Amino acid sequence: MTGNGGGAPSAEDLRKHLDFIQAVVTRMSAASSAAKGWLLPVVTATYGYALTKHAESVALLGLLSVALFAFLDANYLRQEQGYRALYDAVAKNTRPVPLFSLAIEDAFDPFPAPATPWGRAKGWMRKWFPGRRVWCSWSIAPFYGLLFVVGVVVFFVAR
Repeated sequence: MTGNGGGAPSAEDLRKHLDFIQAVVTRMSAASSAAKGWLLPVVTATYGYALTKHAESVALLGLLSVALFAFLDANYLRQEQGYRALYDAVAKNTRPVPLFSLAIEDAFDPFPAPATPWGRAKGWMRKWFPGRRVWCSWSIAPFYGLLFVVGVVVFFVAR
């Protein structure tokens, strides 16, 4: 890490940098909780309406809501994990992270530039879509998986 004068950063600068990163992690965690909180009334309303009115299209709307919120929450978790890695890199000084950087990329080795169109597509997917580790985490798979299974059951019962 480099400080303002070209020398090593002060302990106070490092603490402040870690505070900034921790604030982002906290915001990501709060956003994830808010996404779950907003989904529950949406799912309750759509599934309940679909069951009482036998409206399978509304059940599909509920399933779409579950998928959309799951994607949103998985992205929050992916970002949070990236910022935790950045926090570790700054705290343990395992990588040269610029002082006060909040770029997740500073915590990881850069991916080589893909040369083929398929390689570029995979790089784009890796950048914008959560991987299997995120989707299978305890905060995503059980919560959204259960709501999705319930939605499928509601869809078939509403038919």
